[in-house]
Amino acid sequence: MTEVLLISALPRGWTSARELAARLVAAGHVVRIGHAYDVSSLPPPAEGVEARRLRFKSAGLVRSTAVRLAGRLGGAAARTFLYAKYDPWLRTEGRRADAVVAVDRAAAWAVRQATSANAEARIAAVGLDALPLVAARGGPATTLRKLLDRGMTAASPASVVAAWRAVVSSPGDATLAEFVPHAATIAQLLRRNLSFAEAREVASSGLGLALPADVRERTELELATALVSCGEPAPADLGDLVRAVLRQADEALDAGSLEVAANRVLEAVEALFNRELHADVLASPLAADPDAFLAPLRESRVFGVLGTSAESSGVSPTRTERLLIVPGDYPNFTKPIIEEFSGLPGLEVRVLDLKAKATPPRRRGQYDLILDRLRAATGAAVPPPAPADAALLEWADTIFVDWCDNAAVWTTLHAPRSARIAVRFHSLEAISHQVHVIDWSRVSDVVFVADHVRALVSQAAPEVAVGPRVHVAPNAMHLERFGAPKAPGADRTIAIVGWAQRVKDPLWALDVLAALRAVDPSWKLLLMGRDFQDRAHLSAMRHRDKFRARAVLDEVRDGIRYLPFTDDVPAALQAAGFVLSSSRREGFPVGVTEGAASGAVPVVRNWPMYAHYGGARGTFPPDWVVDDVDEAVQRILAHADPEVRAKAGAAARSYVVEHFDWTVIRPKYQDILL
Repeated sequence: MTEVLLISALPRGWTSARELAARLVAAGHVVRIGHAYDVSSLPPPAEGVEARRLRFKSAGLVRSTAVRLAGRLGGAAARTFLYAKYDPWLRTEGRRADAVVAVDRAAAWAVRQATSANAEARIAAVGLDALPLVAARGGPATTLRKLLDRGMTAASPASVVAAWRAVVSSPGDATLAEFVPHAATIAQLLRRNLSFAEAREVASSGLGLALPADVRERTELELATALVSCGEPAPADLGDLVRAVLRQADEALDAGSLEVAANRVLEAVEALFNRELHADVLASPLAADPDAFLAPLRESRVFGVLGTSAESSGVSPTRTERLLIVPGDYPNFTKPIIEEFSGLPGLEVRVLDLKAKATPPRRRGQYDLILDRLRAATGAAVPPPAPADAALLEWADTIFVDWCDNAAVWTTLHAPRSARIAVRFHSLEAISHQVHVIDWSRVSDVVFVADHVRALVSQAAPEVAVGPRVHVAPNAMHLERFGAPKAPGADRTIAIVGWAQRVKDPLWALDVLAALRAVDPSWKLLLMGRDFQDRAHLSAMRHRDKFRARAVLDEVRDGIRYLPFTDDVPAALQAAGFVLSSSRREGFPVGVTEGAASGAVPVVRNWPMYAHYGGARGTFPPDWVVDDVDEAVQRILAHADPEVRAKAGAAARSYVVEHFDWTVIRPKYQDILL
């Protein structure tokens, strides 16, 4: 379980690299090879050995070009040294390795660079001569101690699991016994690293050990969270597991241990608000029965404290002359607001981007925000924001926070009481934990982009509707600019604007396309926007794989067109006679609204997660909304005649422009913010 990094500079060293790696793997070590040359025509290393060709990655075009030129002009030693300096993978592995070995002498310089922040890992011997020195390094205790001291930057998931297996298999080993009480923490570190299967193994095997009672409760919750993160159903006793850990939080709060209390709260909300339960699903247990699902929170004293309002002081301004806009984690929806208000006479607008770097770094992690909220609620001192941030907050008459996420928690903690705060909800926040840790007495106005989001939040967090003014106002959209004449072929083309996410459910759209093409093979599905992300949560990756497998089947393959992201959406929508919303959950859907504004006939799935709250039928005319694939197909075929389609498309355009164009919505936002 010692982590060994081998660096090879010369192709003739590949044989030595393979032999050294094989011997180390046989001795139980985790081995990686970084090589500065192409090995595609050479024999592969032993099974289980990760081999990576090194590359340059330097910030800035000029610097990157200079580094690449130096690499080409220099010899093998200089080139491999530059790889060690600029290859992100090698830098990461060099920091967490227990031993870093030069396979050939030309790599010695690179080894020194790779271990510049981890000098104790440097092995002086070269090649096979390093074997005795590596054998003296590491072991399970070293791996787990590094993990607990420095987190997952210090150890790979494979080495952590190997080390933990040694703990489980040797319960009488006094050296390893010290790690038994850390079972929950070790599983948690793996889970937060998205190593869900490894976290599941550690938690499951840990429960077979003689754990202290509090560690057992935390480990049971960690196992449940790991299972849910792997796509498994939530255990029936999830609420009881959360209650047990929140009781620990209550006890820590009573003892004045706010750091422990904050940690336990975070563990509880990571389980209860796990995105696999709510974000991209057809039915969320929170949305289905907020009172029952959130009962563990409402029963806990610590959440009672988190919901405590501070004493009000100061006077909110009656007129806003200085507006500070704080984008949340998804800033694209904020840009139109910034653009529109920046041009108003008598109003100065500034933007505080909390995702940008700051000195000192902002306390925006989940744990830090929960801890600081506990401090504020109990009268303890809260670390102040950076001077530049504090100056912006003091400057503002009104602060508009888009998205009720970490940015909203941070702003309500640090804004002066002389400033008025408005917070806008989209959709995801209704099923997230942040709404439950904000002091809502600090907020003067709450904006929901749709009434069904307001309805869910009102049930899940009734305190949001007590005190702040509540508004329903959709996103800013300039819909008049749509409506150019349709292109040939539009009458048989259905578009989805922004499609490649599980929550958008493009698989459902393929079901619609398959049924249509069974009637008439001329039907097309136009998928507009970026493709799936390369890295996302597990269920999203599974959905991506299912979509790609389905999209190449004969029944749909020839009917799919992909249009990459474009800024000219009105022009792109000229190709579409229909626009489809196949989503499982929506706040206010910009894509289908813009499609309707283009004169496309809207076909809107009755978003399953919000159907109980009015959802799509409360947002659009009921005849636009369909409950299943068959109804979607029937609605499309009923408008297949070009004249019928054109008439319905024109009516849809008139409706959305009349109800949702910025000229209609602007006065609502002016009233809220000014």
